[in-house]
Amino acid sequence: MLFKQAVLSVGITLCILQTGVYGACNGDIKINSQGDLDQLKLCKTYGGNIAVEQTAMAELKLQGVEVLQGDLTISSNDGLQRISFPSLQGINGQLRLLNNKALNTLEMPQLTALRNFELSVLPALNEVKFPAGLNQVEQFSMADTTVARLEGLKMSGIKDLSITNNIYLKQLAIGNLTKISGSLTVSANSPNLNVDFNSIQAMSVGTFRNLAGISLKELRQVSGDISFITNTFTTLELPAITGVAGTLTIADNIRLNNLSLPSLSHLGGALSVSGNNELTVVDAFPRLEEVDGTLDIVGNFDQVDLPYLADVRGGLNVQTSSSHFSCEAINQLKKGVIKGNLFACKASVAKPKSGLRTGKGFDDESSAVSALSYSSQGGLFFGLCFTIFYILC
Repeated sequence: MLFKQAVLSVGITLCILQTGVYGACNGDIKINSQGDLDQLKLCKTYGGNIAVEQTAMAELKLQGVEVLQGDLTISSNDGLQRISFPSLQGINGQLRLLNNKALNTLEMPQLTALRNFELSVLPALNEVKFPAGLNQVEQFSMADTTVARLEGLKMSGIKDLSITNNIYLKQLAIGNLTKISGSLTVSANSPNLNVDFNSIQAMSVGTFRNLAGISLKELRQVSGDISFITNTFTTLELPAITGVAGTLTIADNIRLNNLSLPSLSHLGGALSVSGNNELTVVDAFPRLEEVDGTLDIVGNFDQVDLPYLADVRGGLNVQTSSSHFSCEAINQLKKGVIKGNLFACKASVAKPKSGLRTGKGFDDESSAVSALSYSSQGGLFFGLCFTIFYILC
């Protein structure tokens, strides 16, 4: 019912918007100067794509336009320092700011809805704010900037969210976000970045790298793969997660000493826990019963506890450098629990090897990750309802 209402809302909105698109307020346009932009200031709604590329402009101000039915691309303007959209409320298309190396000010006081938002290669931009609150967006990407503050993200759902290579970004929080229908990627930002995604309940694919801290207290279901790799946090707790349809990877987190997934019962792909050398006890999965892929636990641990494990359809690889570890309990799993042909349990190993990095067995390091995983990655599409309720045409 809600989906039908959303589709109807989009249809009505687009119908209303079309009434304001006519004459000089319609058509694709290439901007070379502020004078070109000023020709649009009487258009509350503009229908068409706007491109500002390789100009000599130092400032850009889009006045008058409240709704854009098309894409707005601003790229490769070497002297551009300031961008302002004082009236812009919604974009039924993309907003792309690319390779504007002098840009230091971005003003979007009224913007609340758009389909795709992309910032890339903006080495002078220190902050991105949505004062009115960005409530609706399908894809959001911010990469290769010096942004230290990202504020005003208010959406409850999104398809794809990517925050990468923003070396000054130390805090990231989206309080209303509950669902990621595509991929969520946070990687290679400030090494001090702490991420608060406590409201997220479901996602398709999650990739988390180089984080100082992460909070996902409400995450319950992952319909694809999720990975935590080369982070510096000491604790990773996912208290609510019950199932992962794909592969769960927790690897090379050099300070991790507390890992807890107390509700996880099923993995549709593999479980890979490797290279977390401060994790001396692997007891994070007290309710894990089924693993449809391979079970791969490698590190410096003294103990592995999997009390409810009943079915592993792939192989098993447990290797540790500790001399205090006993394979006795693990070897019992070979009797009916492990269905795959590959089985290895080793202690006192000088260089423990992850089985998921092999293609020819557990002793070959040359092949790609997930060669032994039976994971199938599902994708969900989360439709964007792009609605502006009040428009003066």
